[in-house]
Amino acid sequence: MLKNLSHVFDRSGLAAISDLQSEQWEIIFRQLEQSQSQFLAREAEYRSPEYKWPRDPLHTWSRVWEYPYTYHHLRQWRISQGNGQNLHVVDLGSGVTFFPFSIARLGYTVTCVDVDPVVATDLPRAVKALDPKPGSIRCKIYDGSRLPFADGEIDAVYCVSVLEHIPCFEATIAEIARVLKPGGLLVLTIDLDLRGDQAIGPEGYKRLTESLHKRLDYYRPVTTVHPVEVVTSVHSPFASPNRSLPGYIMREAVRRVLGRRPASRVPFQLAVEGMVLIRRNE
Repeated sequence: MLKNLSHVFDRSGLAAISDLQSEQWEIIFRQLEQSQSQFLAREAEYRSPEYKWPRDPLHTWSRVWEYPYTYHHLRQWRISQGNGQNLHVVDLGSGVTFFPFSIARLGYTVTCVDVDPVVATDLPRAVKALDPKPGSIRCKIYDGSRLPFADGEIDAVYCVSVLEHIPCFEATIAEIARVLKPGGLLVLTIDLDLRGDQAIGPEGYKRLTESLHKRLDYYRPVTTVHPVEVVTSVHSPFASPNRSLPGYIMREAVRRVLGRRPASRVPFQLAVEGMVLIRRNE
């Protein structure tokens, strides 16, 4: 049993390697691993060949931290709001993964929202194949402009490394704030570009955080992580592999002929940040 100590995830800020070395992370991660294994064991019953996203997202450089982080905060929120309440949470940019099932089993009504039409095909099949009780899961397609909910209808939203890839994320943030109840929770994780060729760099990050803080306040304070402790795409238990050497050499030869600057063998260099925020009472 864990002692009555502050949890490693009870904060906002950058993902830390020390988080992934803690017993608290280990307990959640093994639980989520089991959930994903059960989900993938039934994949033939729901998965369309058109689905283009990773089948095993938990074992990737950032999700190894993001999913346990998000799960922890939604579990704590469920407890803080009283287990007798029917709480409605939105998975924004859900894809078709095990994770909404893990959240539904905390007792939430989960609505998965995505722009990809294959989600509307595959997710209902997955719900038939797997049991999300005591909660439930449904799906709605997002047209990219207006979230399909009334003002103040939603208790909580979570969004795992999706928001920063939306071109006009300011409008999406405004929509999240619109549908959240006053005092409602947003658990957000975002990729941070460390090299200057991916989403989201310093200017975009400034715009995103300014837009968030127009309508939401931190529920968990931001803590500083030392640079050597930061989880990145090259400093993670599931670090992203380098590009294959033969293909890299060929591409670099073409780049030289075209007069372009050399590219790195590392396909991207990213860190990941988590934020736990609440909708301001206005």
